Amino acid sequence: MTCQTKTLTALLVLGCLLAAALPARAAPTISAFVTATTEDDYPVESADNTFGCRDKIFAVIDLAGLAPGQHLLLVDWIDPGGKYRERIDHKFTSSDSARITVWLQLHPPTGAALVSAFNPAVGMAEFIGEWRVEIRVDDSAQAREHFEVLC
Repeated sequence: MTCQTKTLTALLVLGCLLAAALPARAAPTISAFVTATTEDDYPVESADNTFGCRDKIFAVIDLAGLAPGQHLLLVDWIDPGGKYRERIDHKFTSSDSARITVWLQLHPPTGAALVSAFNPAVGMAEFIGEWRVEIRVDDSAQAREHFEVLC
């Protein structure tokens, strides 16, 4: 065996030993809740996951186990028909954990505002039913929350 081959073999063995000795970092964890309830202008968890057509609906997202550095949070709001209504791409820097709040505000179509004073469901039929919020961080960790919109 040549000196160069011995050196490469030693480096390979050393690399394997170091890789085995270093703990693998687990994927980040996500927990979330949806709410329209606020206290002192901050969203708070409530037992009710049914919201009205005019509610501002918050998704409060807690992330843990993040590696230090930049991350990308993706949040998709999907209506009862399966249509992606809103996508939020949020870049942030964290060293371990973060709490991020995003929201959805439904708007009636143009011209429906006057009539909706008498019937809030006018023009909002495609928004009524069970929604889902899909949450991803760095294309690895995922979470999903469900809520219902009734007018």
